[in-house]
Amino acid sequence: MRTQLIYKNFFIYCEKNNTSFFTEFDEGINIIHGKNTSGKSTVIQAIQYTFGINDEKHKLFEILDEGVIFRLDFVLKKGNDENLTIIRDNEFIYIKRENLPLIKYSGIGANNSREHILLKEYLSKLIGFNLNLESSGEYKLASLEAMFLPYYVSQDYGWVLALKSFRGLDFFRNFKVDYYDYYLGITNEFDRLKKQELEKDKKNFEARIKFLTDTEKYDDDFKLSKLKDESFVAKSVEYIESYKKNKDELIQIEKEYLTKCNKLTFIEERLKILKVVKKALKTENPVENDCPTCRQNLPSSIEDIYKYYQDFNNTESEIAKLKNEIKEIKGAINSLETAMSAKKEIVSTDYSILHEYKIADLTFTSWLDNKTKIQLSNNILSQIGETTIELNKKNKELEAFKTDDELRKERNNKDYIFKGYFKDFLNELNVKSFDNELYLLLYQMKIFPKQGVELLKTLLAYYFAFNKLIEKTEYVHIFPFMMDAVFKEDIDEDNRKLILEFIYKNKPSNNQLIFSFAESEKNAKTASEYNKEIMNDEANLILTNLTNERSLLNTLNDKQKEYLQETLFLIE
Repeated sequence: MRTQLIYKNFFIYCEKNNTSFFTEFDEGINIIHGKNTSGKSTVIQAIQYTFGINDEKHKLFEILDEGVIFRLDFVLKKGNDENLTIIRDNEFIYIKRENLPLIKYSGIGANNSREHILLKEYLSKLIGFNLNLESSGEYKLASLEAMFLPYYVSQDYGWVLALKSFRGLDFFRNFKVDYYDYYLGITNEFDRLKKQELEKDKKNFEARIKFLTDTEKYDDDFKLSKLKDESFVAKSVEYIESYKKNKDELIQIEKEYLTKCNKLTFIEERLKILKVVKKALKTENPVENDCPTCRQNLPSSIEDIYKYYQDFNNTESEIAKLKNEIKEIKGAINSLETAMSAKKEIVSTDYSILHEYKIADLTFTSWLDNKTKIQLSNNILSQIGETTIELNKKNKELEAFKTDDELRKERNNKDYIFKGYFKDFLNELNVKSFDNELYLLLYQMKIFPKQGVELLKTLLAYYFAFNKLIEKTEYVHIFPFMMDAVFKEDIDEDNRKLILEFIYKNKPSNNQLIFSFAESEKNAKTASEYNKEIMNDEANLILTNLTNERSLLNTLNDKQKEYLQETLFLIE
């Protein structure tokens, strides 16, 4: 639902000097007039400063040095009317909503402070403002300046360049496009950073698919590999079966060969031991010899002699037995060596034959290379399929966003609607229109090649055309349209009347209008006379001072004392 603000009262109080300024606003036209440097711009700038816009702080240094408090009462129209009060005391802001507790924010002097960010989020939610701008690679809720920008023309740069009434907005990437898109209703609800990420992923997937497709499509080796592959399929199966059978048999022969060799080694070692035993038995003959160590006679009983010859005969018998086993094992080993050599020769010969086997100049070695390329080709096709699935997912997600063509079409449409309003307003202000559309279309607009009063009237036409255009955007909030110093240049009387007639004729039908101009004795007409002659006496005139400079604050009167007590009660 659309939200609108209507300013009711504005109050400035300086405790140090016990001085103040107080004014009431009408819902229609309000003209702030007075002598140069009498505080007209201060009123307009201070209202925005009260909302937390620190960009106006450097313009208010004189009055801020006096330690003043600002209070603004306004009506929030959002279905029902609600009265609100916002008070700013240097680093503190107080917000009082009707029938709700007071809210306080402290330390809001810097835009990046935690309290200022919380204030911005609160006011944005209250107003229904959700423009996001890109900063440091991510989209964040726009500053308060972007919330007020469509409805504010500053005295310094506002009458020189469009979108320059506040400083610092150029630091946001693509500010101009995002700002216009939001206020013209072209894009609002979607997370644009998410869309950028999806579009980046989509481009990466598309590039990857193109690379893989081109590799698979244009690499002749892949094509030839597929054509040659089937020629060797039967031979490869034959080779694999034969190789597997012969290799298994060779393994069994080698295993048996190893077992026989181990057994032969064991028997040979045993034979060596038995020969040593036999030699010792001969040396220890109890019938013929003495002990070889002590030279004593060995036992020579029949029992001892029998035992001796039994051991000797057993040793002889075991040696003969082992020799026969060795002979048999060596024979088996020789046979196994022959069989093993023959089987290795078969495996080697089969592989060699396959290696040299050719079909249409295709060898087994080159066939294996082909198989590798075919596998690579299959992998590429698999990656293309997987990447295509991911690409389809991204495209599905992107369907929720407007396409570039749709955005371009909508922007062009808004551009030409604006162009129509802008040219009509230039004509009303007697400003020669531009032949080059670069000065007539919002998204392409360049710095206007005009000076002096012609530049002022051109920008006046721009602001009114833009405000008329955004009236059609249903979700955009409506703030009082404030223009500071509409007679900024040394303007002759005819142009003064022309500007005021234009403002009165084209004043927004649905929002408050507040503007200022300087008035002095040199002027042909006073603000009151302009009001009667041009505006049917409908404007609310707010006088700062016609005689003295820098005299916005005056002695506190009785009526303002009551207002001050209420203000102090709220913040204390």
